[in-house]
Order: sequence, then structure tokens, then C-alpha cells
Amino acid sequence: MLVCSHIMCKVANISEAVQNCKKLGFSVEWGSAPERAHNAFIWFEEGPFIEFFQIPESWWLLGSPFGLIFGREAGKRWYRWFGSAEGLCDLALVPANAAEEAAKEVIRDSRSFKALKLSLNKAGLSTSRIINGWRVRPDGVKVRYSFFSPEPSGLPFVVSGYDSCQRPEKVEHPNGARGITWIKMGVAHNDVQQFRLLTQGDKWLIAQPATETKLLELGLAGLKQSLDPNLLHGTVMTDAAGKPENQYEEK
Repeated sequence: MLVCSHIMCKVANISEAVQNCKKLGFSVEWGSAPERAHNAFIWFEEGPFIEFFQIPESWWLLGSPFGLIFGREAGKRWYRWFGSAEGLCDLALVPANAAEEAAKEVIRDSRSFKALKLSLNKAGLSTSRIINGWRVRPDGVKVRYSFFSPEPSGLPFVVSGYDSCQRPEKVEHPNGARGITWIKMGVAHNDVQQFRLLTQGDKWLIAQPATETKLLELGLAGLKQSLDPNLLHGTVMTDAAGKPENQYEEK
């Protein structure tokens, strides 16, 4: 089973985004040393977390070799990330043991991750090859992970667990946010079958018919204040009490 791991939000300037998130009352953790980091995280004690990331302009040239090495699906997603405006950009799914709480991450297991990819391919889902990545946390610890990209690129991608759990044991946000309660996502008619294959069993996603498959909005539990949209860099977050209607119908 796959469940939501995290939401990716693209920003033009990661340092400015971190400062603004702190102004909004979020506790933010840098992905690497702040002076060279391209990403930062808003963690919650359970459930999906939020990743803000910046892509340097010079990285545009990486798209073609990325696609050649890892498959056209990977190249298409790279260019979609690069060409996206600020805001909600992508959603990652992670394997979860059905006997465990869906909110918990699993540790990286390369053999089972390869088996998962093959099972999705056999079920008719086209994917990139597995891409192995890493980053060095501000405390110097190297974090390894793997992921692959389904086709079409608007669908969620699939990431492994980390080689060691990254979620802090205790997370407190001054604005009261306790976690993501729902994630609204538009799903195009032609993507419905593949979307169901990937997300069946996930409890956070609220899918609605749309002309384009993409993330639309996040609902946060516990907010004690409204969030100034001018400080969210295009990311749409709201109080979870305003849960939208699930218009997604099984057929």
C-alpha cells in the first residue's frame, strides 16, 4: 500500500520562504546547511510533511541527461518541476506496511522498493527507472533515499523511506498546526485509472474531477490563526474545518 509521504512546494527563494513560514508561526527545519540548502521542511508528529524547494536556474540543463539516464518519465517530471510557478508542485507517496499506522514512515529497503516498482509496471503503470538520491543534514548526517516517477508526470511520484527516520519526535508550531488533515487534488479523466492504482487506501487525498491532474489545497488541523497568503509563496493552505466535498466517484 502507498500513502502520502509529503507535499512539495516550489519557491523562487528558499531563504525568503523559510523566513516567511516562520513569520506565519511554523517551525521550519533546513534540509542541509542553510548557506547551501535548496530545501526546507515543515514537519508534523504524524502524517505527511511539507517540503519547500528551490531549483537554481542553471539546473535547467540537467533535464535532458536526467531523462536519458533514468527514463523519459523522469525527464518530463524534472521539466514540470522546473517550469512550475511558486506553490503546490508535487506529491510523494511512500510504501507503508498495512500492519503499521499509515502515518508512520518506513525505512528504506532497496529490494522491496524495486519489487514495488515492478509490480506497478506489471499492473500497467509506466515509470522511470529508480533514482537514488542523498542530502547532508545541517548536523552532518547523510540521508539516502530512492524514488521513481510514474507517467503522466501529474500523478504522484513514489519515494522510498529514508535510510534513517528523519521525522522529529516532538514538533511544536507556534501557530498551533498539528498536521495535515486532507489534501485536495484535481484528477484529469485520462489519469483516473493510474491515480487509483497508486493511491488506493490513502486516507488524506480528496480527489476531484479536473482538466489537469495537480495539487490544489491543503487542510491543516489546529491552526490558531489565519495564514497570510502573501507569505505562502503560492501554496494554498487553510483550516482543515473547511474540508471540501469529495467528488471522486468509483466507477
